[in-house]
Amino acid sequence: MALTADQLPEDGAGRILIHDATIITVDPEDRVMAPGDLVIDGARITYVGPAGGPDAPHRQGEFARRIDGRRSIVIPGLVNAHTHTYATLFKGSYERMPLDLWLVAMRAPTRALDAGLLELSTSLAAVEMARTGTTTALDHFFGNPELPGAGIEAEIRAMRRVGVRHAVATVLMDMSWEDTLPLDPQALAAAKAAADDVTRRETAQGLEGAAAFIETYHRSHPLTTCLIGPSAAHRCSDALLRGSRELADRTGAGIHLHVGEAKSHALRSREVFGETLVGRLDRLGVLGPDVSMAHGVWLTDGELDALARTGTSIVHNPASNLKLGSGVARVREMRRRGVNVAVATDGPCSSDNLNMFEALRLAGLLHTSNQVDPEDWPSAREVFRMATIDAARAANLDDEVGSLEAGKRADLVLLSRDSVAWAAYNDPFVQLVFTENGGSVDRVFVNGAEVVTGGRVTGLDEYALYREVDAARRFLQPAVDAARATIAPLADPIGRMGRALRDTSVDDMAPEQRYH
Repeated sequence: MALTADQLPEDGAGRILIHDATIITVDPEDRVMAPGDLVIDGARITYVGPAGGPDAPHRQGEFARRIDGRRSIVIPGLVNAHTHTYATLFKGSYERMPLDLWLVAMRAPTRALDAGLLELSTSLAAVEMARTGTTTALDHFFGNPELPGAGIEAEIRAMRRVGVRHAVATVLMDMSWEDTLPLDPQALAAAKAAADDVTRRETAQGLEGAAAFIETYHRSHPLTTCLIGPSAAHRCSDALLRGSRELADRTGAGIHLHVGEAKSHALRSREVFGETLVGRLDRLGVLGPDVSMAHGVWLTDGELDALARTGTSIVHNPASNLKLGSGVARVREMRRRGVNVAVATDGPCSSDNLNMFEALRLAGLLHTSNQVDPEDWPSAREVFRMATIDAARAANLDDEVGSLEAGKRADLVLLSRDSVAWAAYNDPFVQLVFTENGGSVDRVFVNGAEVVTGGRVTGLDEYALYREVDAARRFLQPAVDAARATIAPLADPIGRMGRALRDTSVDDMAPEQRYH
């Protein structure tokens, strides 16, 4: 049975005054209030501004609570603009594995996840995010395709239970797995059964199911919005991509997909479709301000110009791109050309944590170089916007969250200055990006409800959850072993492909490097 909006509390109760705090607004003027006041009324912010005295108009009237903010930094809730919560039970399982092999290895054991295990997986993910200051997650959800809706209801139930805002996209793909990569045919022939099994699972969800998902869940609850989620540009036919665009236009839901994560994807697009990844999406009319695309590592200058022209966002995932050997996205160039760039953690098996402060730090460090004028390095202020208002835009939620402004949803985080990160108070943006690790998170509000107090999630027993996860993971071990055996034959063709690609340049496939 589908969840209904009245099954969980929708927002906070009464008025709350946070007074005399340091408030990082990320508003259009990028104001910092020190000291500042913030008033929450129900689910929304009604005042953000100078603290004023006890007679200030915004301090008048009854308040359910008054929170002394003199030792607090108040920031917008962080927006994790790309993750995969269904895989949280398998975090810490993989290393020394390139993306295309990792992907089939990581997804194989999800066939053992029932609705209860999927809810447990997302619950753990939501707790980790909430405890480290993330209030919104864009969750590209694969789940278990053998369950109704791949188990999406369990994901939504877990997010609502913990109190994390979620924009959920179901993964769609309709091309045979072996047709999505430049694999050696002879090597693939010996692994055909394994490849067919991957194809069967990856293509199990179609547009009809996505339409039903959108109709059932999109804006069905104050914390829930939906997107259409084609897996990746090179894994989807023209018909599926056009259908996704039509469904998004009809329902008002956005689109979220992977693009150019690995060199193999950029090359395959040119081999099969005769054009670049973004060029094809543009020709099909898919791009637009309601579209966000994860990674964008292997994109040409012309592709970046198309993204900027259409208002399409890129979501930068520095940790997973490093761990899986995919490369480093050209974030400086993206921003220079006018592309909206968000930052995210990616999934819990590719970055192995869902801590947005780590993603911020990596994004702040990766794009410096002794070959580049330091004036062109991204500033901490710019990087912080990539995890707040720019990420909210990527999730199609920037009119509701991502900054602290009157009228927006009350999604915010109080960081304690009584911590190693803030004891010496200097430049707050530099400290947010380079010194904070989530350990200073004291309180978290989502939709006006306090979901973290004293660094602990309020809506469940964290210790009981951790023990339940431990028991579940031990129960799953035989299924994990069996799944690894199932996909083992694919290691050889993927390994051969990787070795061949080392000597293949993207420029060789499109020498003129012009946008199609």
